[in-house]
Amino acid sequence: MSISSLKRPVAAAVAGIFLLSACATNPDGSYKMDDRATGALIGAAAGCAVGAAAKGAQGCAVGAAVGAAAGFLIGWYFESKKVADAKQVNNEYEQQSKLKGKAKGEPVPKNEVVPAKFESKVTTAAPDQSGQKEIQVTSNTDLVGYGDKVPELQQKYAIYDEKNNLVEEKTEKLAAVDGAGRYETSSKFKLPAEAKGKKYTVKTTLVSNNKTYKENTYKVTELDGQRLILAAL
Repeated sequence: MSISSLKRPVAAAVAGIFLLSACATNPDGSYKMDDRATGALIGAAAGCAVGAAAKGAQGCAVGAAVGAAAGFLIGWYFESKKVADAKQVNNEYEQQSKLKGKAKGEPVPKNEVVPAKFESKVTTAAPDQSGQKEIQVTSNTDLVGYGDKVPELQQKYAIYDEKNNLVEEKTEKLAAVDGAGRYETSSKFKLPAEAKGKKYTVKTTLVSNNKTYKENTYKVTELDGQRLILAAL
């Protein structure tokens, strides 16, 4: 049997272990996969390919297991919403400018809308029954100005392992961006139980009209399955 013929069944079998807890039952009895299941399948296939190239069937099995675990790292959730209107946010920045002695000129742009602030906060939730720890990233973006043209905003997420290898990356478009205001994004993913004692780097970047506005970076370290150290860089 060739290496290529081994890849699919072995990778699928290993990924199946992870899929059991990542599938949901629809009302009609059918099944659907969430992002964790999809990630497990992709990771298993990739890991099998690498392992098989080196050690044949045995390498495929080991690589698939590692790849599935890595792909299963991200059970992704994302949403964005507007939490403050243009009048409130523009007024806040105008008042701040006056307090700083910058009353002359235009406190906020009159003919355009631009980002003025991008901040992220990382928090954690208690581990679930499987031992997975949920990481939550909440970001706030302030847009100021009186222009009619709204910039296209994207938020990029990247997660790196302790060797600085990219584990997962996502790019999400902010919804409901209709002008100046304050926009909040919420995203979350789960670290598997195997992540205990390992360090991860979480980066979140705001991109406005295809140009990077600001990047926030955090180090995430799990100590004992109950506590996580979060450090902003």
